[in-house]
Amino acid sequence: MRVLRSVVLSAFIAPLVISAQEDVIKQVQLPEFVVSGNAKGFDLQSFMTQVMNDTTFYHAFLNTRFHQYHVRSALAVRNKKERETATLFRRGRLVRDGKFADLVLDSVSEGGRLRERDGDMRYLTAEMYDDVFFPKGRYVASNRIADRTLELDKSSRFEKYKSELKKFMFNPGQEIASVPMIGDKLDLFDPELVPYYDYVLNTDHRNGRMCWSFTAVAKDSVNGKRADEDDTVIKRMVTWFDMETMQVLAREYRIAHRSLFLDFDITIRVDNTVVDGELVPVRVDYRGDWDIPFKSREIVAFRLDYSDWRLTP
Repeated sequence: MRVLRSVVLSAFIAPLVISAQEDVIKQVQLPEFVVSGNAKGFDLQSFMTQVMNDTTFYHAFLNTRFHQYHVRSALAVRNKKERETATLFRRGRLVRDGKFADLVLDSVSEGGRLRERDGDMRYLTAEMYDDVFFPKGRYVASNRIADRTLELDKSSRFEKYKSELKKFMFNPGQEIASVPMIGDKLDLFDPELVPYYDYVLNTDHRNGRMCWSFTAVAKDSVNGKRADEDDTVIKRMVTWFDMETMQVLAREYRIAHRSLFLDFDITIRVDNTVVDGELVPVRVDYRGDWDIPFKSREIVAFRLDYSDWRLTP
């Protein structure tokens, strides 16, 4: 279960692998107007370099630790019969005081069996959600990307698990070698995984902007044989890139895996917008089903809505 936080922080960057870039380019299905040469100035190789090197998505998340905003959030836990067993609702705002920031909660409402008797969260997904999206106490604000890769925190088993979950959410497509059995299947552009995906480039509208939509979907069959579910972990990922700025305006993806040691099925959607030239999130949706040995099954959904952004100089 330590893999969960990685699943949720791993979408905001995709590392560039030069050898893989050439393999992916050969497989990309292009829209007709690009194939026919009507897209003046379009360079697929340059586009793929930006796709695989993108940091705008991760930067948008870091802005939730830097600029001022209001947030409303809701989390719900359900059992196998889809009955709601616990809830958590919050309204808050990020406040800046010079170089410091503090996320102030204006209202909190909890219901059901959300916590243990000692006050700790009963569910690891809920604890991850609380840790990733609701920083505690006063801290020095920063939205600087120190490194394109997200380092794992190995100070404790749970911190490592949360760190891995962050990588999953904000950096999908990056290998996480420490995750047993699936870590090497998370590098979406690895040459060994390229044959298992269809890559499609198209045009679309998203959040009022003209976009390139880049889709990677796990194939049903490979080399004439039915694909094994275990061959891939990322089942589908769609990213919308603003045509003018190449900023990531939205991303949706589903990851799933089933084995004796780890069983999960997760869908995540993130919408961003531009405020005074800065990319910021407006909505995050997460739906996950985890079944881990020696742990109770967790069926959790949460949503965050960000508004009233005020940029800090």
